[in-house]
Amino acid sequence: MSHSKFIIALCIIAINYCAYGQAKGNYDLRNMLNNSYVQSNPQTIQQSHPIPMPGLGDLTFTIKGLYNVSADSCLAIFTATQVGKTQKETNKLLKDKIDSIRFKMVQQGFKAELFVDMISFIPMYEVSPEKKLFSKTTYNEIPVGFELKKNLHFKYSDPRELEALVTLCAEQEIYDLVRVDYFIDDIEAVKAELIAKAQNHINQKIARYGKLTNETYTDKNRLMTEGFAIHYPIEQYQSYQAYCTNALTFKHGVTNTATKATSQFYMPKLNKNYDFVINASMLEPVVQVEYEIKVHLSQKPAEPVKPEPKPKEIIKKEVVKEIFLITPDAKVQKLNL
Repeated sequence: MSHSKFIIALCIIAINYCAYGQAKGNYDLRNMLNNSYVQSNPQTIQQSHPIPMPGLGDLTFTIKGLYNVSADSCLAIFTATQVGKTQKETNKLLKDKIDSIRFKMVQQGFKAELFVDMISFIPMYEVSPEKKLFSKTTYNEIPVGFELKKNLHFKYSDPRELEALVTLCAEQEIYDLVRVDYFIDDIEAVKAELIAKAQNHINQKIARYGKLTNETYTDKNRLMTEGFAIHYPIEQYQSYQAYCTNALTFKHGVTNTATKATSQFYMPKLNKNYDFVINASMLEPVVQVEYEIKVHLSQKPAEPVKPEPKPKEIIKKEVVKEIFLITPDAKVQKLNL
């Protein structure tokens, strides 16, 4: 086979792999094709999973809920780094950049707020020993330059403003977007709604069990436990590497592929593990609040039988009466009547 035909064959194979399963996404396709068992047994791709069933007599009721909450506000942090020959020059260069961003935010009607956080201001010294300079008065080494770092905190409510903020920072040679945090103003209201919905679900579940088993469960002791878990978008991103490459090179009988791009994608908690989900459909990254409640029903211990009280024994006492007579001369005489 000639080199050209060999390259064409490789391209056709690569195209077939990349085009397969686009409706479900390349991330899942990559995981599926990496499984050697599935590759050798394609008929087992669609597998059924058994439904977990508790044992009979288990009276522990569990309800899990999920609330997908859109953030009320976000905080984006950019790091700005500036170097200069003198302290004054370094500070002025970075200040001019930040002032320009502030001016354009006002000019373009941004609702975002900006806060500048000072991070570090350090001198830089000459590496070569023969080029080092020292002060004649203090004998300290003279820096050859300075490095200034500041963080720019942008607080905004409209997620679409972040893209414009990235553009403004890039125009001033500020490219490092450190992180984006999400905030909910009233998290207690979110928790209260989850609790109310979960309580309704668990009461219905206990009532349904009672109806099916002809029991009321009113004679049971109840123990309850509950807990929350909050997941922010910054915790929900996963790494992803493209399954196929966009170029093939053939040189000296060896086919080389281009480096695969590595990226990240938002992977929220799926809806399948919950009894109910509030705001199940999502477009943008959200804060996910989980709530779980468990109620355990156990048989009340039988009350101890009280013994019947014994009748009290009545003891009759015989009273003996004696009569004595005191005579005028102060003598006591017993009278036998």
